[in-house]
Formats: sequence, structure tokens, C-alpha cells
Amino acid sequence: MPSAWRPASGQTVQLRLLKWKHLKVPVLRAMTQEAFEAVIESIASNAEVAPGVRNAQKQAVYAGSESVTLNDQGKLAVPKKTAQAHGLEAGESVHLFGRGAAFDLVAPKDVEELREKEAKILEDLYDSVDFG
Repeated sequence: MPSAWRPASGQTVQLRLLKWKHLKVPVLRAMTQEAFEAVIESIASNAEVAPGVRNAQKQAVYAGSESVTLNDQGKLAVPKKTAQAHGLEAGESVHLFGRGAAFDLVAPKDVEELREKEAKILEDLYDSVDFG
């Protein structure tokens, strides 16, 4: 992890690692417990979805996540099965994409697709934002 993202010396941080898709590209999204609970609350408060469906969605998000630890050396302990299921191998590179209050771990095989999809979003944004 970049040093700015690491906890203080001798400290660790508990994060929730969520199996997710960003722009239909598989990622492992790491977030604080507070950010994770905000995701759960946004599902719970979506009045456009039936209560039974919201409950199933929350259960699926909980089932697709796990607690992980980030240490002061910047090492994130990702369970082996989870890492391998997302194309990550011990000793191999992984790409980090900052997402504000979270970050995504992306397998090398998926990086180019994600960059292309995000570039398209930015291209559309350039035409709609006035910084004047």
C-alpha cells in the first residue's frame, strides 16, 4: 500500500473486503467498516426495492465480504482462496485504484479493461463539466 494509506507505526486497520464488480470488471473493494455499513444502509433504505429483495441483497453483500487487516508496513492480508478467485497470486503484482473512502484491488488481467471503461466515463464527463 502507498505510505499515505497505511496506519501509524505499530497499528493495524480492519477493513471489509468486498467481492464486487466495478463497471462489470471484477474487483476486490477494500473499505472501512463504516463505509461498508453505509453500503448496507443504502440497500436497506432503497424504497424502490421490495423489502424481501433488499434483505436478500444485504445478505448477498455480507456473504460476499470478509474482514481483512492492513498493517503498518502496508501489507493487506487477503485470504488465499479470495485472492485466487479474483486472479491474484502470491508474489505477483496487483493494481490499486483509489476510490475515495475505499480502494479496489484489480488483477493484472483486468486492468486494461477497467482503464478503458473509466477513460470513456471521463471522456463523457469532460463535455459536461464546466470548470470556468
